[in-house]
Amino acid sequence: MANVRTHYDNLKVTRDAPVTVIKAAYKALCQTFHPDKFQGNSEEAERVIKLVNRSYAVLIDPVKREAHNAWIRQQEAEAKHHSKKPPFNATDKTAQPQPDQKPHTQQPPPSSANSEAMFQQAYELNDRGRYEEAFSLYRQLADQGHAKAQFNLGVMYDRGHYVTQDYVQAVSWYVKAAEQGNANAQYNLALKYQMGQGVTQDESKAAYWYRRAAEEGSAKK
Repeated sequence: MANVRTHYDNLKVTRDAPVTVIKAAYKALCQTFHPDKFQGNSEEAERVIKLVNRSYAVLIDPVKREAHNAWIRQQEAEAKHHSKKPPFNATDKTAQPQPDQKPHTQQPPPSSANSEAMFQQAYELNDRGRYEEAFSLYRQLADQGHAKAQFNLGVMYDRGHYVTQDYVQAVSWYVKAAEQGNANAQYNLALKYQMGQGVTQDESKAAYWYRRAAEEGSAKK
């Protein structure tokens, strides 16, 4: 998937997020980065608030949101077209160890390429509303420790897509992904603690995960 920074990323919501979730995310971020409450740099808080306001204005407007979705699809299609990779054996040459190195220390997991391809397939199936097929693939990947699949599986339980809505299960998968540094999972986990869904309401834990999500998001910019 192309590394496209979107308004959804700025608000820490998924692309199919309903308006209610977008509003809740916006409110939570405004509270977190309010100049009177934010513990960090005031300039950083002001920067984030401006970014959040701009993203919210787009996603809350159906026409602007659809135009943004079209732009995302275009960017990802162009990136995919220009980033086709040669066969694995060719690209793997740079990963070959020197004679005095242990072969397994610098090698990525053999299934990593297949995992990403499977995740992309699951994402596209979910985007088309084929939740049963998407869920099956996400579950396989999540059980293998794939953070993005764990997050998306949590979202399916959170919203009751294909499976019965289950906040406890959603939190369980959010935790697994959050602990691996997935900012979206960290943010959703913070929301769960703030609202007391699937966990005992805990403002301190909510603040902790909001902070982790903000730090993770800043580190990837």
